[in-house]
Amino acid sequence: MEQFVYPTLTVFFTALITWFFSKRKSLAEDRAAELDNAVTAVKYYRDLLDDMATRLTAAYDTIKSMEIQHRELMLVNQQLVDELQKFKQLNGKPHDTTK
Repeated sequence: MEQFVYPTLTVFFTALITWFFSKRKSLAEDRAAELDNAVTAVKYYRDLLDDMATRLTAAYDTIKSMEIQHRELMLVNQQLVDELQKFKQLNGKPHDTTK
């Protein structure tokens, strides 16, 4: 009976100790993998935010230039309306004051 019990207990405790340390090792590897994934996600979102900042700056510059162009076109439009009113007055048509 001792020939069966001692080797069985030795194998059992060896397996138990191996399982305990391998469990700790696998937990440490899982945590390392989670950290690597978090670092990758942070890098991805940081690059995305940098790209968004660049695009936002470009869009802001475009809007500013379009506002300047809009003001210039409104000025030209007003000048053309004034010229048209002068032309109508010279040709004897009544001046429209409702606009």
